[in-house]
Amino acid sequence: MSDAIDVRPIPRIETPFAARLTLPGSKSIALRHVVMSTLADEPTRLLGVPRCEDVDAMFDAVQRLGTSVERESRSAMLTPPAEPFESDVDLDLGMSGVSLRLLLAHAALRTSTTRFTGHRQLHQRPNADLLEALKTIGCEIESNQGRLPIRVAGPASPTARTTLATGVTSQYLSGLMLSAPGLPSGLAIALQGARTSASYIGVTTTEMARRGVRVETPDESTVVVSPGRYTGGDVLIEGDASAATYHAALATLHGGRITLTNLGNSTRQGDYAFLDLCERMGAEVSRAADQVTIKGPASPKPVGDADMVDMPDAAPTLMAMAPFLPAPTHITGLATLRVKECDRIACAAKELRKAGVPVEEFDAAMTIHPADALRPAGFETYEDHRMAMALSVVASKIGGCVIHGADCVAKTYADYWEDFDRATGRVEAPTMG
Repeated sequence: MSDAIDVRPIPRIETPFAARLTLPGSKSIALRHVVMSTLADEPTRLLGVPRCEDVDAMFDAVQRLGTSVERESRSAMLTPPAEPFESDVDLDLGMSGVSLRLLLAHAALRTSTTRFTGHRQLHQRPNADLLEALKTIGCEIESNQGRLPIRVAGPASPTARTTLATGVTSQYLSGLMLSAPGLPSGLAIALQGARTSASYIGVTTTEMARRGVRVETPDESTVVVSPGRYTGGDVLIEGDASAATYHAALATLHGGRITLTNLGNSTRQGDYAFLDLCERMGAEVSRAADQVTIKGPASPKPVGDADMVDMPDAAPTLMAMAPFLPAPTHITGLATLRVKECDRIACAAKELRKAGVPVEEFDAAMTIHPADALRPAGFETYEDHRMAMALSVVASKIGGCVIHGADCVAKTYADYWEDFDRATGRVEAPTMG
């Protein structure tokens, strides 16, 4: 697609809105269930599959690994191979860092060679700590100093214990946990260092339990998964809490009201806690088991300090809201943002400054000050879907802005711009009485 087409003008939202939206299914949960389905005792039908490039990349990869995938609209039927698939295979994961980490661990189950590559952005993502854990299990590894391209050959006799440094991303641990039931003796994982994005490990544990596999934690530094098979059957994927943050932010900043019909307080997704921040800003949040309504205040209140360590994907959304709050916002817990699709601290600071926002940048934190005289800007996305969606929130308050590279939202939320228009009243949407 040409650059001329891949530009999105964002007019200022002038009046409050009221709408209902069904979120895309959680990308994180969907990717976990795809991996589990390759190790299930019978076929699995996934319902609520999100339409996004990360899921497309994962489906393509597991098909190359021998699993049958039949997709229809927002569902998919996955049938694992009758016999272990042991041919050498090349996997291109595009820009999906989660898929890469989950499938690197999955490669330990195969005695043949799995070669990994992807988009140039993915080549910059670190994997060294996970590769060290796989070496301990017995895998043969070749890599570019822990980065792509990577070759993994699984062991004939894997060990049942390994050690994992957990300071970079929780995706390493999730990958090992999800594939551990496929090892002959399961896996005990000794954890070292600080824990990052711990809420995602809670999601992994919960979703594994839904499929009949228990995760044991005999102490705070040990995770144990016994050998076994996941159950198949029907699995419903709930709405994506990270996607919900953009709509919640729009409602909060514009005094709007939005109901999200497939995400509720039964979720274990860490980004659901973003709604607590909206409440601190004065929004009214009505929670039910399977839906939530956010009604924005007449004028948002300050939040002061906000620790995003357990919801890092929601941090760019808070950055987008901070210039419109009446006092400085100090955002901490951002260490993992340096190694996402882009450096989400440095890049966010650069784009906010274009519009006249005063920003202080630190190693793992930011302070964003209120801005009285904002100016229209042409925002860059750095091919990062979360930058694009967060910048739409900023632009909706300023008016006259354009977002270059807007189509990168397809990585996780292909329908974002259509939902943005429906939610904010730019096209007709079901309204609330």
